Amino acid sequence: MAGKTGYYLAYFFLCISLMLCCIAFGTGYWYEAEPTQDGTKRLFRRLGLWEACFDGYEHTSDYIGKAYYGCWWIFHKEYSYIRSWIMPPWFVAVQTFMTFALVLEFVALGLMPSAGTERDNTRALIITCVVTFLILACTVISVTTFGVMIGVDRTWMPRFDINRLSWSFGFAVVSGFFAAFACMSISTYAVQRRYELAAKQDFAPGRPRMMPMVPKV
Repeated sequence: MAGKTGYYLAYFFLCISLMLCCIAFGTGYWYEAEPTQDGTKRLFRRLGLWEACFDGYEHTSDYIGKAYYGCWWIFHKEYSYIRSWIMPPWFVAVQTFMTFALVLEFVALGLMPSAGTERDNTRALIITCVVTFLILACTVISVTTFGVMIGVDRTWMPRFDINRLSWSFGFAVVSGFFAAFACMSISTYAVQRRYELAAKQDFAPGRPRMMPMVPKV
């Protein structure tokens, strides 16, 4: 059987990628206000995929003039008047692709035992390769979109010039790197298995042998 180094590496990288993806998905530090040296109040504090924190922020389009304090779930009724502003279409896309990435992480880990069996596991390996590639693609789309749009969408969080990407976003980026390593490792192992299975079929018992050609005199 082909060396399973690639398989075990893919398993390891997927586990790390899943752990980092879960942390990035569930924590509220994708974007935050930079700390001040003089104690100046920041109306915006921090934001994650599912949580936003403010400190007295009043949105210009909010006709009731409500000031928002503290951290709340984005879908909480507290943010009902400004939810469309907190969640522009590009931010919803980031949420969606990160959700796909997280679900696919679990799917890939569920497929790994089948991909590592000694029987003919070509189909399981191909599916696992595709799933790990989709994890990578979804993560790349999410972090790229978020990283670009926070600088492009000037109508989003107040004082974009003093805000910065934070560690939850960094975890998502690193999760994508580990997903890429997993994709390369499982793809390498799949190629090894393909050649190994082809060799076994060539030398399988009962397989008709090619008779040597006898030259005519």
